[in-house]
Amino acid sequence: MEAVQKHKKWINVALALAGIGLVFYYAVCGESCSYLRGELFGIDLKYTGILFMAALIALSLARQELLLFFAVAAATGAEIFLVGFQVRNDTFCPYCLMFGVTVLLLFLLNLDPSRKKLAGLSIVLGFFLFWLFFEGSVIPMYAVL
Repeated sequence: MEAVQKHKKWINVALALAGIGLVFYYAVCGESCSYLRGELFGIDLKYTGILFMAALIALSLARQELLLFFAVAAATGAEIFLVGFQVRNDTFCPYCLMFGVTVLLLFLLNLDPSRKKLAGLSIVLGFFLFWLFFEGSVIPMYAVL
């Protein structure tokens, strides 16, 4: 565990780069998840995910641990909402789910037990921001073709 803490900054960067890679792969795949769409504030979630992970890289490199923790906790709440969206629609995207796992790993890596209240508040905030501003759709495969 000590080794993880020693290299936390670079593990954060590596996980964020993996998240960006997942989004790029999802964007070019065109088969498995082409029927699942989502936007936040009118911006496609693919771009939101890339910008979010790039921001995490910047926060990690700048050693802004509190902002990084707040961001990954809020993203955890958002991912809870997005997984719920997939469950409600009985439509699952492996790339989206792996992105969610990446966010969860980032949250666990940066979890500070002394910040439980901030974690809970941030998770709830992320969930409700997506509940209010997320627009998603599930398009049948025959409509995509």
